[in-house]
Amino acid sequence: MKILNDIAYKNNSACKLDMYLPEQTGFQTIVWFHGGGLENGNKYSQATAEIAESFVKNGYGFISVGYRLYTQGARYPDYLTDCANAVAFVKEHVQEYGGNGKILISGQSAGAWMALMLCLDGKFLKAVGIEPLSIAGWIIDSAQTTAHFNVLKYEKKENPNAQRIDEFAPLYYVSENTKFTKMLLLFYEQDMPCRPEQNELFYKAILNFDKTADIEYVQLPGTHCYGSTCKEEDGEYRFVKETLRWLKAKGL
Repeated sequence: MKILNDIAYKNNSACKLDMYLPEQTGFQTIVWFHGGGLENGNKYSQATAEIAESFVKNGYGFISVGYRLYTQGARYPDYLTDCANAVAFVKEHVQEYGGNGKILISGQSAGAWMALMLCLDGKFLKAVGIEPLSIAGWIIDSAQTTAHFNVLKYEKKENPNAQRIDEFAPLYYVSENTKFTKMLLLFYEQDMPCRPEQNELFYKAILNFDKTADIEYVQLPGTHCYGSTCKEEDGEYRFVKETLRWLKAKGL
């Protein structure tokens, strides 16, 4: 495995990424946005490194993205434009590192909310020259599909417990025009308050417009993001096992 740390994708100290790459060439690449409520977290943790290694062992590149946070002075939509720029950087340069150019986008919690926003509100990717339908797949780990609670807190000065479907909510963009390639939607039995219901509503809203949409909805045991933060008895992460199963089933 080749590891390349702190590669700048944008002229900002927070906008760096870590690449975990197979030795062989021709691999597909998973671009990952960390969680932390848009105010905490970073691109590196022991769990992230171990998850990356598992994907690399199975032939995928894995890229963990750092982005600006509220605690670093970010405002909406800074973190979204950062992540869109990271995807554009990877798409432009990954073949130099041996990738085949095929990109999948994933995220955990707040990172999953951002992945859904990039998928459904196409202006962010289109602004950096990427068509959302060019993304091979979307791997969503415990996303808030209503307006993100810290966007409500910081931008609208509302109680973060409120459930809003507005321009800050992936659900807001679900319509008869919604199109994406393939999506794996994961959440947990003891997830954050309202999170299972938010994911169920999102899934059913997608299918209400398009019964042929390629979306899989999986409830996993455990608490919020358990599958990507805690190992199981076999030493693997459930998030990795579910994602690899889905990737194989979808021919990705």
